[in-house]
Amino acid sequence: MKKYFFPLVAAIISFTACSNPKQTIDLQKTVDSLNAVITEDHSAEASAIMKADSAWDKASEAKSAEGWLSYYTDDAIMMPPGAKVCMDKASREAFIKNMFAIPGMSLRFQSTKAEVSKSGDLGYATGVYQWSSKDAKGQDYHETGKYNEVWKKQADGSWKCIADIWNADPQQ
Repeated sequence: MKKYFFPLVAAIISFTACSNPKQTIDLQKTVDSLNAVITEDHSAEASAIMKADSAWDKASEAKSAEGWLSYYTDDAIMMPPGAKVCMDKASREAFIKNMFAIPGMSLRFQSTKAEVSKSGDLGYATGVYQWSSKDAKGQDYHETGKYNEVWKKQADGSWKCIADIWNADPQQ
């Protein structure tokens, strides 16, 4: 996009330079504003997503369904492995409560990367997870996998997950 943005702006300024001086000033203000958005540093927002994801992991470690669910927006989509898509709050709540009720259940996850959009209001985090539980025969079961979360900045400045998908690595 940057490749075409600046030549386009230059062409617009050239065509309007001989016209109304107020329009030229207004156009330059618009260009300056767009440049500020393009070059804005969003590393603080990416760090905030990583911090929120780490706190979410702590809720998982504590086996807190309410804590876990608090990281989703009301309209979030959750796509857990081997299960149907949870499109609403009630289905997410039922799935998470059932997940925490599994004997020997432990789920830990660590974000490895987070990025934020140029606008600063959307971001994503990717990472890895480790699952442990007991299988139907009471034997230990372990699984590793990866995930991708889409985060949206809320009106209060906090970040909440709007889309969450995770899936298992192949069994060894």
